[in-house]
Amino acid sequence: MSNNPLTVVNAIENLVAAYNLEVAEFDQMVTEVDQLQAQNDKLNTSVKDYEQGTAVLLKNLENAQIKLAQANRERDQALTKNQDATITLAAFKEIAGTPKKLRDKIKSYKERLESQRLAAEQQKRYHQDECKKTKQLKAQIAELENRLDVAAINQIYRSGNDIVQTYPYHLGGMVEGHDEQQTPLLYLNQSGRGGLILLNKDDEAELVDAPKGGLRPKKSTLEHCGKWLRRAKANGWQTDVKDLKALANSSD
Repeated sequence: MSNNPLTVVNAIENLVAAYNLEVAEFDQMVTEVDQLQAQNDKLNTSVKDYEQGTAVLLKNLENAQIKLAQANRERDQALTKNQDATITLAAFKEIAGTPKKLRDKIKSYKERLESQRLAAEQQKRYHQDECKKTKQLKAQIAELENRLDVAAINQIYRSGNDIVQTYPYHLGGMVEGHDEQQTPLLYLNQSGRGGLILLNKDDEAELVDAPKGGLRPKKSTLEHCGKWLRRAKANGWQTDVKDLKALANSSD
């Protein structure tokens, strides 16, 4: 190893090299931020589409409730007519004249009662169908609301300068050597730098490889991410609102 003193030229060259390295890291950070912004814009568009779909489902639910109320009114009317016919038949038995006329009138009333009974059963079936449709619409709305909550970037952890957010996309081969089906977490530092946290082959959370001197999350941050990612993996990398509420926190 040479013991020659560092010359001014060497010092300047070292400063230039260090500056160029900082510029390269800053350019890389800007590129990553632009990519995240583009993905967030795409997510906002998807949210608007989901909101429009929710409006349509709510309108269909309102129409179904109106039809259900009408069916209930018609059913009540049919029951009232049925009761009136029964009362009339009882009175007729008391005042009817000859047996032949009595038999004819009874037959007529029985036919009317049967017709009313069939109408009441039809209204009952219609009522049941409307109830089923209403239940299905409510289930669709609940599912849509769940998808809207999951399909967003949500902050699930913060401790000091460490911030962790959900990243609502499968990895899809973005980072070599990791399961493409992973849904990674987005790690951000208070300084504005960030990266993806994934499970390695040992099912431990780790930040993807960074250049020398790059980001280094705290041990407690990685432990929380590991808990989150292992639970997501156990659910087939599917996340719902209950998972977001169960594992989210605002401070360590």
